[in-house]
Amino acid sequence: MSRAFALTLVVATLGGCAHGPDPGAAARQAVIVANMSELQDCWDEIASEHPGVAGSLLFEVDLRRNGSVEWVDIAVDELGVAKLSACTVRRIKRWRFPEDRKRRSISFGVGFV
Repeated sequence: MSRAFALTLVVATLGGCAHGPDPGAAARQAVIVANMSELQDCWDEIASEHPGVAGSLLFEVDLRRNGSVEWVDIAVDELGVAKLSACTVRRIKRWRFPEDRKRRSISFGVGFV
C-alpha cells in the first residue's frame, strides 16, 4: 500500500533577470509538474519502510543552456530518508528542460506525507 503524495510545488528562478518576468519560467514549471510521478515512484518504493514519516524536500537545480540538468542539491530535507533523497536526485538529473539563452538555477519543493 502506498502512501499519499502531496505536491508542494514552490518554483523560483534564482539568478533571473532583473528586467522583468522570466518568459521560460512557466515552461520549466511544466517540466517539473510533468515529472512528479517519478518522484512519487521514489516514495512508493520506500514508504512502507518509514511509517509516519512526512516532510518536504527543497531542491536546487542548475540547468545548462541546452536544458539538461547540471547539478541537483537538496537544500532542505525534512524527512531524513537517504534512499528517498538519492532516488529523487538521480531522477531529477535525467529531466530535460527547455533550451535557454543562459544557464539557470531553479528551486522547487516537494512534500511527502
